[in-house]
Amino acid sequence: MFDNPRGSPNLAHGLGSADQRQGWKAYMSGEGNDDDDRCLTSEWRRSVRTPVVKLALLLACCLLVLLSVQYLGGSSPPANQGTKVETETGTETKYIEALGYEYQPQPKDKKSWLPTLISYGKSSWSKSELDSFSDESRKILKNDKDVAPETLDPESDSVLILTPMKNNAGYMSKYFELLETLEFPRHKTSLAFLVSDSTDNTQKLLIKAKKKYQEQGPKEMRFKRFDIYRQDFFNGMPGHERHLRERQRERRIVMARARNYLWTRALGNEQWVAWIDGDLTAYPPTILRDLMAYDKDIIVPNCMYPISKNGLPYSMYDYNAWQETPESLAMIKDLKEDDFLVEGYTDLKTYRKHLDEFDKEDTIVPLDGVGGTFTLVKAHVHRSGIGFPTWVFQHQVETEGFAKLAKANGFGVFGLPNYNIHHVSN
Repeated sequence: MFDNPRGSPNLAHGLGSADQRQGWKAYMSGEGNDDDDRCLTSEWRRSVRTPVVKLALLLACCLLVLLSVQYLGGSSPPANQGTKVETETGTETKYIEALGYEYQPQPKDKKSWLPTLISYGKSSWSKSELDSFSDESRKILKNDKDVAPETLDPESDSVLILTPMKNNAGYMSKYFELLETLEFPRHKTSLAFLVSDSTDNTQKLLIKAKKKYQEQGPKEMRFKRFDIYRQDFFNGMPGHERHLRERQRERRIVMARARNYLWTRALGNEQWVAWIDGDLTAYPPTILRDLMAYDKDIIVPNCMYPISKNGLPYSMYDYNAWQETPESLAMIKDLKEDDFLVEGYTDLKTYRKHLDEFDKEDTIVPLDGVGGTFTLVKAHVHRSGIGFPTWVFQHQVETEGFAKLAKANGFGVFGLPNYNIHHVSN
């Protein structure tokens, strides 16, 4: 069949003669010389060009194409229809098993509410429409009646006032007395409180206040929202220890956790966020408008308290509002990464410039740290992910860490040295 007595098998007629079969065996075992191999290759190519082989290859290709079309085109039954198999009891449907669990067919899914909501922007539904939704969709609508079809733009000229509280019952009356004096539209003002680790009547008084303002009062005097949250952090630090220097890192980290919990729960589509302490005694009725007028990402007034200093009846209370100096920056260079700095202690000199150290001509100044007694923040700062560090960030945590983190992300932080508010003396 082949000139080579040890040639390759003839594809159309089997392996050929005994000599040819012996030659093929020798070839497969590696015996023989290069001339034999070249001859074998030549004869193999001639055999592939025979009509029968060409036809076989063509049929094989057609079969592969048909199988590919069937597989990719999805002509096979869907997975959830299963495969019909014959059993002793009759015909049953066998479903695909994955991870040891046998797939079970589900009733035909009802249409999702989300595409319709996005297409038509609807926020309320008729009974017939609700009946057409799946159970999961109805559950979502029930749990969040204010579900929105898209991210909402901030409501212009709106503010969310946030106040964390712990054992604040003794100051509650003054807090709402000051709140009532604010010259800002009630329907543009939302309130949110976080009660944590309180052992007094703080929570009960807040609930009574909500009923008074949101249910009993005139509608035009009601706030847009009045939300109360409860989250305990099990911080049992005694009151007389809360200002000890050695307890500040622990205390401030808990405060940062409380603030983060509150703003992440309460922030809606407001344009501004105002952090207001629960124990302030005085601030101007126009303070929100005054601070907003500067149009800064973060801005704070100068918080004082009734302790005389240098012949003045009030002195600096919030030492957390400060500006770095060349001396303070030089001092920081020698610190370890996790060293924690705190202000207002005579045994720890940080060389920073506080708000009471600026001149009367300094209307507004850039800051590197802020407190939380009255802090106005553009809401997009929080929405961008800037919260209150519970870890040491550039040697600070909580509100001062918030300022450092905001500046590291390109936001501006400012203070008003000569715009005073008053804090209770504690």
